[in-house]
Parts: sequence; C-alpha cells; structure tokens
Amino acid sequence: MIEVVNTSFYYEQTHVLFKDLSLTVKEGETLAVLGVNGAGKTTFIKCLMGFQKFKTGYMCIDGTQAQTLSLTDFWKRISYVPQAKHTSFGYSVTEMVVMGLSPYIAMGNTPTKGDYLKARDMIDQMGLAGIAKRPCNQISGGQLQMVLIARALVKKPKVLIMDEPESNFDMKNQLMVLEIIKWLNKQKLTIIINTHFPAHALRVAEQTLIIGQNEHVIGQTEHIISEHNLEKYFGVQSEMISSSKSGRTVSGILPTELVHPMKLDSIS
Repeated sequence: MIEVVNTSFYYEQTHVLFKDLSLTVKEGETLAVLGVNGAGKTTFIKCLMGFQKFKTGYMCIDGTQAQTLSLTDFWKRISYVPQAKHTSFGYSVTEMVVMGLSPYIAMGNTPTKGDYLKARDMIDQMGLAGIAKRPCNQISGGQLQMVLIARALVKKPKVLIMDEPESNFDMKNQLMVLEIIKWLNKQKLTIIINTHFPAHALRVAEQTLIIGQNEHVIGQTEHIISEHNLEKYFGVQSEMISSSKSGRTVSGILPTELVHPMKLDSIS
C-alpha cells in the first residue's frame, strides 16, 4: 500500500506544481496520474521514487515512511518501468532482466544461477523467450518495453511505478500493456501509472489523479474522468462514450473541440 500525506512541490514559492496532495493506493489497486505537459505529473512520480524530494509531506509504503528506509530496502519494495527508448548498450534480454534483482545482489558480486533462473522464468511469463539471447539494442521499442516490465517484476516488488508505458505503442501493444496491468493487480501488486490517455485510466485504474495548475483532483476513476474535468484540466470539450461486446463494457472519451481554438489564420 502507498500513502502520500500532505505533499507539495515547488521550484519557487511562485511556481507551485502541486500542494496539499494526499492519497492512498491499496494493495492490488492502480492509480492513474494525468495532466497536461508541464503540470507536474512527472515531478510527482519522481518524488515518489526519491529522485526528487517533496517540499512538504511524506510517503509511506506499508505503513513505513519511505525516507526511513535504506536505498536497498526501498528498491526491494518498489520497481520502476521507464519509457522504452533505444539503448546503445548490448546487454542481452536475459542480462537486462537479471539487473532487476540488483537489490538482492551484494555489491561486487555477480548474479547466481538462481538469479538467472528467476529471470528466465519471468521472461517466459512475459512471452519473451524467443528473444532472450538477443541484445537489447537490436530489438524493437515494443519488445524493449516488455523487457523493462519483466526487469521491474523479477524481484517481486510490492509497488510498480510505470512512466507512460503505452505511449509509444500501436493499438494492439497498448492493449497488451493494459491487460498486463490488470493481471498484475490480480497478483496483489499496487501500481501507479503516469499516462496521457484518460481512456486508459478508465480501463485499468480504480483511482485517478489529475494534476493541474496549482490544483488537483483525485478520486474514483469513473467520477474523475468526466467531461467537466477534461474541459477544466485539459482545455478540451469531449463526450463520454461506451461500447458493449461479449458481455464487457468499455468506456472511452471522444474529444470534440478545443475550449480555446487556435487562430490558425494568423499563422503566416
């Protein structure tokens, strides 16, 4: 479980990204974090991982304040999946996944046979066995994203933080990532996902946080992802839609127009 209590972050007192932000994400739940570019959602994610420090407030993991944990204990509990970008390093897929066990490997030691067995088991679960020996700089961006997810999961963390894991994918692979998130929730993993897609929040997240300019809103996703909030926080008028197929209802958002349309005729 993740608990964030009365947190804020600002670069200067006049440049506040968020303040008085509190939330709780229970075991097996997903929180989606949304906001326009520059609103502070990436900074919030960085603060959760300790890459930046909250100016006020604190975070707890299973009732323990994160700042009291050693780095090793912290990273045993939390895993991070960055956006997949091309890597120039020639580590094999197996070697990359083994790196996820680093909190359990003493400084200066090499991975054991047991570590490689854990990595191969995760590779099999993620459907990556066919590329296990290939260098990570010779696989596609979609494959690399799956490898990064496998690397994050191999140590069996309590919390998974994902930074736009579906943003560079085609529709099929986006749905694959979303299905993985729902499957991980069933394994009692707590997930925080930073995303640009409100429809994806509707699909996988019990709670949604939208960060805006000096304000935020958080609550149950079906209440937070609304035409009113999309207009207020994103400047977009939209229509909520839903579709039922095979006994399953999927909700989505149809953007209709900008609240403040661009004056294109003024561009020469």
